[in-house]
Amino acid sequence: MSNELDGTYQVTSTTNYQGPLEKKSDGQTEIVDGKTQRRDQANCLWTSTFTVVSENEVEMVSVADPSEANEDFSLMRPDGSPTREPVTYKSTLKYARKGDRIQLSGQIEYGNDVTFLTMRKI
Repeated sequence: MSNELDGTYQVTSTTNYQGPLEKKSDGQTEIVDGKTQRRDQANCLWTSTFTVVSENEVEMVSVADPSEANEDFSLMRPDGSPTREPVTYKSTLKYARKGDRIQLSGQIEYGNDVTFLTMRKI
């Protein structure tokens, strides 16, 4: 079953996080049937679902599982403490489409951190 979001995307992010842990979540991912699974530069496993909710919005639910990530890598809990447990992130992203070109963008708020996410279909 094909999904209108299916394809390969370049993932880039910026964050207000100023702590000691390096963020390594950028890279490429492939959406198939509205779902994607990839390992980032820290070997953290990201499993995400994308659901088109309107002509200009997509709901994204991502679970980051750092259990097999590099030893020096952790995610952050809402209170700012590091964790090696899975973390779920939810956001509604802006959905822009022109022909085959697609861009998803928005912000993810988790605890005191705000991450600006952009996904461009390549």
